[in-house]
Amino acid sequence: MKKIIILGGQGDGVVIASLINDIKKIGQKIELLGFLNDSEDSRILDFPVLGCLDDWKNYKEDENIYFITALLKTKYSYQRSKLINDLKIPLDRYCNIVHPTATISDYSKVGVGNVIGPNVNIMPNVTIGNHCSFRASASIGHDCKINNFCYMGPNSTMAGKSVLMDGAHMGPNASLLDGKVVGQHAILGMGSVATKDIEDFKVHFGVPSKKIGMVFK
Repeated sequence: MKKIIILGGQGDGVVIASLINDIKKIGQKIELLGFLNDSEDSRILDFPVLGCLDDWKNYKEDENIYFITALLKTKYSYQRSKLINDLKIPLDRYCNIVHPTATISDYSKVGVGNVIGPNVNIMPNVTIGNHCSFRASASIGHDCKINNFCYMGPNSTMAGKSVLMDGAHMGPNASLLDGKVVGQHAILGMGSVATKDIEDFKVHFGVPSKKIGMVFK
C-alpha cells in the first residue's frame, strides 16, 4: 500500500485528492493519509490536516509514505519552486500521481513529484522533470522537453520538439508551436498561441501571442 501526503491544501490539493480517489477506484493500492500545510484548516474534503509543511520530517521513509506537492496558492512558479526546494525533501520521497485515463508513451521519461490529470497524452521521446502539473487533456507532442516546476492547463498543447523551461506556465487551451520555447517562469496565457520563443519571466497573451508584461521576482 502506497501512502500519500499532499503538501498544500485547498485548490490544487483537492484536485490531487480527487485523482487519488480515481486511482483507488480501479483497484490500485494507494491511500491518502491527509495534508500538510501552514494554514489553519483542520480538514480538507474528508481528510485531516496532519500538521505544517516542516512536519514532513516526522514521517519515516520505511513507512512507505510518499509526498506530492500542491502549493499552487503561491502566486508565481518561482515562489513555488523556492518553497519546495527549501523543504529539502529528498526526491526519492516524492511520487507521481497519474490518472488512469492518462496515456504516457513507454519511450518517454518522467521525473518525480508530477501530477498527470485525466486524458493527458504524452507522446514518445518526451522528457519531463520534477514537480510539474498537467491538467485534464493536456497534450505533449513527440520529442518535447519539460523542465522542473512547469504547469500545463486543461487542453493546452505542446507541438513536437517544443520546450518548457523551469517554471514555465501554459494556461488552459494555450498552444506552443513546434520547436518553440517558453522561458523560465514565463507565462503563455489562456487560449494563446506562441509562434515564437518566449523569454524568461515574460507574460504573453493573444493569437499569435505578444508580450504584455513580465513576472516580477
